[in-house]
Amino acid sequence: MGFMGAISKDGLNIANKSREIVKNKIKDVLGGKINDFNEEEMGIIERVVHATADPEYAKLLVFKNNPIVEGIKAIKEKKPIIVDVNMIKAGIRYDNVKCFIDHPDVFEIAKKEGITRAVASMRLAKDLIDDGIVVIGNAPTALFEVIRLIKEEDIYPRLVIGVPVGFVQATESKEELRKLNISNISTVGPKGGTPVAVSIINGIIAYAKKGKA
Repeated sequence: MGFMGAISKDGLNIANKSREIVKNKIKDVLGGKINDFNEEEMGIIERVVHATADPEYAKLLVFKNNPIVEGIKAIKEKKPIIVDVNMIKAGIRYDNVKCFIDHPDVFEIAKKEGITRAVASMRLAKDLIDDGIVVIGNAPTALFEVIRLIKEEDIYPRLVIGVPVGFVQATESKEELRKLNISNISTVGPKGGTPVAVSIINGIIAYAKKGKA
């Protein structure tokens, strides 16, 4: 199978041409800083730029504490992936993905404690988050809750992919994530979202399965 799932001759030609364009645009954005990233990180950057058609992500993505290596290990061990919204769950090519945003208990917890469903969903999932993978692309409050669980409840995910999008709390939540001494991937500033989150985790899953992004 070719880049991004292309299998037909036309599909492969388009994918290869697209990949060449993406690589050139990444070079334009990063310049000499392209050498700051290893091969696996560049593979993830390519995926995100391809999915978003936004080369700026090449300078917005931050990799901390060998997150790809840790993610690959966790995937090979079949650890759960906990996500903030069902749209992200639908895009991930992996059997063990959990989303609790629509769980009846989440509605009860959110109502009782006066918190968002996104926060409640992470509280409900905390036993799975511990030693699992977290992928957040939409809800900054969910990311803040994961950070709180790490700081206050000794919950230690193997990898946190924190790329919530938006102008309210998204930037701040990612800044706080980068302060933690855990493996994480984030974006600088307000940009992010479902396509970014899905691209990153699917790239890591692809590495784990085939050794290729």
